[in-house]
Amino acid sequence: MRKLPAISLRVLAALACLALSACFDIREEIHVHRDGSGRAALDYTIPRSALLLGGGKEGMEGKIRELVASQPKLRLDRVKVTEAGADEARIEVGISTDSMLSLLDLQESDAFKELPSAAGKLAGHIDFRLRGLDLHFARTVEVREALGLAALAIGGEERAKRKLTYIVHLPRAASESNATSVADGGRTLVWEATLGEAIRGPLVTRFRAPLPIPWYAHAAGAALVAGLAGWGLRIFRRRRRRIADASAVDL
Repeated sequence: MRKLPAISLRVLAALACLALSACFDIREEIHVHRDGSGRAALDYTIPRSALLLGGGKEGMEGKIRELVASQPKLRLDRVKVTEAGADEARIEVGISTDSMLSLLDLQESDAFKELPSAAGKLAGHIDFRLRGLDLHFARTVEVREALGLAALAIGGEERAKRKLTYIVHLPRAASESNATSVADGGRTLVWEATLGEAIRGPLVTRFRAPLPIPWYAHAAGAALVAGLAGWGLRIFRRRRRRIADASAVDL
């Protein structure tokens, strides 16, 4: 019996992984506070085969810790990697920070760039801009490109059942967004798509919101106004005294 060439073995191994590729759910929930701090709760269900390729539970947890540690401004509140049955694995991560901009800085770190390209495509491309007093945010996630050939093995039932959910809680109501649902007077934005919808085209989450001004900025502004008012009052009083002194001399 002739042995299969090495490339055929790799193809067969890839097909074996494809059979488990339907185990794919994403839920991300981010809270942004008025002072610019915040926290994120990340919950991913992935194929168990992907977990094994990542070094198992210990290996995956180690990679997550290393990634978060690469950005000193981030705090890893919890990380939990479990095998949910024979086909699935679940990754739960909690992160907090004094500056939500640190999450953007994370994508520029060397540890993030060393991740597989699929992980980068699932993290998405983020466009973050400040225009006047407004924050413009857009994120594009390319699920089809991340899954590659694995997308071909996902049946219609799994495409409809599996979900990708992104939730953002803002300190002030968004003035514009493409969220699928809105709550809390516009401060909570929810984007939800089935895996099938995400595979058909890039998943874009976009919003525009007033830039939150921290309480200490208001305090600093009040102190500045009070200081200017006090300075002006002192000048006014000095001028009044000079006028009064000049009048007394004339008399």
